[in-house]
Amino acid sequence: MRKFIAILFFLAGLSCVCGCQPTPYQRLGTTPAGGYSETRFSKNEFHVKFVANHNTPSRTVRGYLYRRAAELTLEKGFKYFAVIRGPRQLTERRQMYQSQDHWNDMVRPIEFDVPDPGKLHMTIQCFKDIQEESDMPLIDAGAYLQKHVRKETAVH
Repeated sequence: MRKFIAILFFLAGLSCVCGCQPTPYQRLGTTPAGGYSETRFSKNEFHVKFVANHNTPSRTVRGYLYRRAAELTLEKGFKYFAVIRGPRQLTERRQMYQSQDHWNDMVRPIEFDVPDPGKLHMTIQCFKDIQEESDMPLIDAGAYLQKHVRKETAVH
């Protein structure tokens, strides 16, 4: 019986410690902690998303979002990308109940969107050559990864 209780306390403590860790850089769906995903809109346009838990700093979430955009750009055979929409926070639809007036007990639901700082998304357009026409500044995907990912792994 003592062993069972000791194991139970160990597992409870382990789950608390694991639940407090920031979301690692990984594909969404690997674990319940979150991660990145993308959707292809056209040959060179993608929607990139990163979902993190509340223990992940927003600066880290933003870095992961750009890291995935750079990796995706290279994976698809492009060299540069431009952010054409975003990065923006994803919102969560919430509902609150409020009485219509103080004379009766009629209650009506009010729906509103609440931004979630752990969920960012953006739309990117990829380019093979810097000479291609773009209204937005182009980011060199390889140079971005070399500069930012190396720095990120040195910190850990």
